[in-house]
This record gives sequence, structure tokens and C-alpha cells, in this order.
Amino acid sequence: MNSNGLEIFDNKLIVLYILDTSSMPLTIDQIAKFCADFDDITYIDICTYIEDLKESKYITEQTEQGNILYLPTELGKNILKELLELIPGVDLYKLKKHINKNMVTVKTDYSVDTNIYPLKNDDYKVSCSIKDGNTELVNITLYCANKDQARNITNIWNENATKLYDQIINMLTQK
Repeated sequence: MNSNGLEIFDNKLIVLYILDTSSMPLTIDQIAKFCADFDDITYIDICTYIEDLKESKYITEQTEQGNILYLPTELGKNILKELLELIPGVDLYKLKKHINKNMVTVKTDYSVDTNIYPLKNDDYKVSCSIKDGNTELVNITLYCANKDQARNITNIWNENATKLYDQIINMLTQK
């Protein structure tokens, strides 16, 4: 493989690594924000890498709220783990530093949050929200009979927030 081929391979590995270490599925724009400090990765390159990774079944896509989000498959996670151990050209420290630096920017663009507040006796309330940048898309407060119910709501919201948001919008806008 020539040096350009190795660079493309390393860059695809970087995109796969970003998707794997992210705590949520990402859009191409969010991936581009993670790659902002890499001089040799352009937006067009990222689009090409995403298509190649999808063809290889290393990542999959899902659509939420009209946005196409990408996340690694089990095959992609396994390949990534093997390759990171074998390839000396990938500087994981530098990569982690870039990802951590840009994680704040990406997470402030879109965030899912929950907070559990104890009330009297064994009662709790859970505040569930989704923010897009500085805009709060939804904020729901639910009262719970016990701490287990509050934890379950928190877990389900964190895993399915955008899907639940879509369902709420559909339920409230249908006649």
C-alpha cells in the first residue's frame, strides 16, 4: 500500500474510532467537528470514509428526527480493537486528545440529559430533556413512586430519547 493508501486507511480507522468512543450515534457534521484539527481529513473525505465503512459492515446508520446517525457494528468494534493493537502508525494518545477536546463542542450541539430529584418519603421526580445547542427541544418532569422506577425512566430516556421525542411529537400533532 502506498503512503496515500495508508493515510486513507488510518483516517478510516480514526472515523471508526470516533464513532466507537462517542457515547452516542453521530451525524457526519458531528464527526467532522471531531476531525476539525486534522489537516488531512476533509468533510468530503469523511463522507467517503462513512460509505466505505458502511459497505464493509463496520458501521450502520439510523435515522432519527430526519438526521442520519452512524454507529459502529459489533464487527466494526472487533476490527477496530484488533487493528489498534496491530497498527503502529495510529497515535492513540493524540487521537484521544483530539476527541476529548472536541467532545464538548459535539455534546453541546445535541445532548440528552436526566436528573433524579428525591422528594419526601420514597417519592422521586425525574427531569428528562433533549437540547440542540442552546435550544431545549423537550423537558419532561415525571413523578415516580420509588427510586427503582426513577432509575428505569432515566435509563430508558438515555437510551431512547430521540425515539421517544419523535413519538411525543407524533402523538401531539395527530388529530
